[in-house]
Amino acid sequence: MNVRVVARWDDDPLVSPITLDARLGAKRVAGAAPIFGATGLGAEECRPFVLDAEGVMDFGAGRPAADRFWRTDFRERDIAVGGTFEVRWSGGETGVYTIEKVAVLGSKGGTKVQSAP
Repeated sequence: MNVRVVARWDDDPLVSPITLDARLGAKRVAGAAPIFGATGLGAEECRPFVLDAEGVMDFGAGRPAADRFWRTDFRERDIAVGGTFEVRWSGGETGVYTIEKVAVLGSKGGTKVQSAP
C-alpha cells in the first residue's frame, strides 16, 4: 500500500516537519526503491529530498555540500501513528521524529491507516 507519512520533530514540533511518500509492506517500508519526501513548512521553507536504500536523505546538488545529506533509520522502523524514527543532520546531531499521520495515497479524504506502535 502506498502511503504518505507525516512526522514532527519531538524537540520542536513546529520546526521542520518531514513528509514522506512510501510503499509499505506489513509494517515497514517495502523494497529498496527511492522514497521522495520534503521537510519544512510552506513553499519558501520546503526542502525536497530523495531517501535512498541506505537511509541517506539527499537534498540535491543545489544544496551546499555541508548541508546536502542527512541520514535516517526510517526504513528500519515500523511505520505507524505514534512510532518514531531518528534523523542525523549534516552536522552530526540527531533528532527524534514522531509519526503523526499515515494516510493511504489516493484515498478520498486521506484515509488514515489505523495502527499504533
